[in-house]
Amino acid sequence: MSQFENKTVIITGASAGIGRATALEFAKQGANVALADINMPGTEETAKLITDNGGTALVVKTNVASMEECQNMVDKTVAKFGQLDVIFNNAGIAGDRGLIEDTSTDMWQKVIDINLNGVFFCTKAAIPAMLKNGSGVIINTASVDGLVGMSTISPYVAAKHGVVGLTKSTALEYSRKGIRSLAICPGYVVTEMTEVGFAQEEQDAFGAMTPLGRGATPQEIANFVTFLASDKASFMNGSAHQIDGGLLAGMGIID
Repeated sequence: MSQFENKTVIITGASAGIGRATALEFAKQGANVALADINMPGTEETAKLITDNGGTALVVKTNVASMEECQNMVDKTVAKFGQLDVIFNNAGIAGDRGLIEDTSTDMWQKVIDINLNGVFFCTKAAIPAMLKNGSGVIINTASVDGLVGMSTISPYVAAKHGVVGLTKSTALEYSRKGIRSLAICPGYVVTEMTEVGFAQEEQDAFGAMTPLGRGATPQEIANFVTFLASDKASFMNGSAHQIDGGLLAGMGIID
């Protein structure tokens, strides 16, 4: 039996990148997968990749910045599959680059709404369904920028720090009711978002700064997320986990 057989997983930001790779991995391991995103063509493509390989997928158009839409996402998932076992709160945007004085209040609000409020709304919607099961796992995509600062993306950094804090609070409140809460903190991952958000010289610089000498693939992140969601990680809770190729290990000289 696959380790997620008869389990149901929601993945936000499922249209591409880390979300798509993780959805495919959960499906490969037997899960029923609910795919949530505002990008319907990309999300439908993710669903097709799953069903073409014998998996089961549900597509729910969801703007995570809306509590109502997050609740609808959970309700439709439970109506279709009967339960909710794992939610991977992965949807996010980078936002425009700029110094704080040049960052518009609209851009600040947009990044916070999607990257932080979205995680809260999805978590709030998912918890009652998990409580009915007596168990569940909540995994949130933070970032290395949720552990240290980075210039010119202050809304993103603030939101990701908030995600780490929310993850810890969720664990404190719901662990005794069977719900684990964890955050992942990826470093540089080669996705469409990073390719658009960073110039080629910046992408090259991130690869050079990483001790492994490259960015991660979305599949490498997916492998870790499915591990955290599994019973193999049953004592991991309330923690934020770097998956950054050694980026935050410190300063050193690489020969």
